[in-house]
Amino acid sequence: MDNIYNNRFNQHNHPISSKTPMKPELSFLICGLEHSGTTMASDLFREHPEIESGFECGVLLCEKPNDFQNFTPFRNHMAVGWGINEEDLIYACNAESFENFYQRLFERSSIVQNNQPKIIFDKTPRYVTQLQTVQSRLDLPAIVIIKDPRSLALSDFKRSGKKIEEIDSWYESWKNPKLLYMRSAYEGYQYAWNSDRCIVIRLEDVCFNAKATVASMFDFANLEFNCEYLDLRNKRFGNTSGSSISVNSCMQFMSILPEHIQSRITEDFSEFDRWFYDF
Repeated sequence: MDNIYNNRFNQHNHPISSKTPMKPELSFLICGLEHSGTTMASDLFREHPEIESGFECGVLLCEKPNDFQNFTPFRNHMAVGWGINEEDLIYACNAESFENFYQRLFERSSIVQNNQPKIIFDKTPRYVTQLQTVQSRLDLPAIVIIKDPRSLALSDFKRSGKKIEEIDSWYESWKNPKLLYMRSAYEGYQYAWNSDRCIVIRLEDVCFNAKATVASMFDFANLEFNCEYLDLRNKRFGNTSGSSISVNSCMQFMSILPEHIQSRITEDFSEFDRWFYDF
């Protein structure tokens, strides 16, 4: 590909040719509620032969790069997630700007150096809770993932290790903390829906209309899309199930969650009505 960036998102405001040697640059962000499908989105982009990313970063939640040295738990993920050691982390955190932080990170990251990508993205779900501030720190387009609250509940319930017979007591302990978390993210979604620097993608649309929806994600990031990317052949992390996109992944709650729990979620989380999918 001679030009895989769009000038609107190219920080240097000129086309990038594949014939010109270049250092990889951070091109876009992926964020959204935890367990909403951000890892699947990452896996889809990593199917592209010129795109790479670590696990999560989170530096843009800090006021300045140096604050990241003590920003737990995110700084603790960097060794495995990006393939750097403590010395590398300090080197990156001593950067004078966020742009320079990422340049230093990519310079030291074994994931980046081993794969030699042209484009890198930062997938950090929590960016959605401060999305406008995050984009003010580094002006990059953001792909924001959303999932029906009933599916979110099922994802969290599965991770709890509880039996279905325990779901009522589990729900009571889960509801209020989840409401607080979702409220903290709601402003970010509202901002994203009204910003041309963001695109909000429903996981349900990825499942029901994969080709068109994933193509729109790639188009927003100004990348060429190939249907082969839908196979998810190069998954890196274990929290994406299956080797391809499945309708079942967004409809399981209908058969697993008891109807009264589904009804309670619809009622208790009604303030997030825009997040519910009209099945």
